[in-house]
Amino acid sequence: MEWVQQIFSRPLDDAAIERICTGLQTWLHSATRSVDGNGATGRQSHSITLPRFLGLPNDPEATRILLRDAYLRNAGDLLRTDLPPNKSLATALCKEVHQFAGHRWLCWVSMSLPPPNAGELDRLLFLAMQAGGGRLPTTSRQYATILKS
Repeated sequence: MEWVQQIFSRPLDDAAIERICTGLQTWLHSATRSVDGNGATGRQSHSITLPRFLGLPNDPEATRILLRDAYLRNAGDLLRTDLPPNKSLATALCKEVHQFAGHRWLCWVSMSLPPPNAGELDRLLFLAMQAGGGRLPTTSRQYATILKS
């Protein structure tokens, strides 16, 4: 899922570009030509989808949720370093998301990328919010589930 995250973070590194190109080439070559009894050639299509070759679910919404959750786990990793021992990571992440959604997201919603001066946590929350279609989970329990996956 990291290479998919890079697509939205830009610029793409060589590994992400290679994975995309390999997936596309494999997908294009998965169709075979067949020859019928009269010597005519035709395409024989397989039901193999492009998302499958790229290692993604066939459902775009499932991909968006996986991407959103990956950004939220990365944001949780950032918070973990400054977290007091008696505070839940899920609760801290939920609080940060609510603060972000109530202010910065409203200012940045029309942007395609987070502003260059955004901190790393805000950048990850922006990308998670964008992948989530402007909506993120609202409870600590939901964040606990995401952080465990």
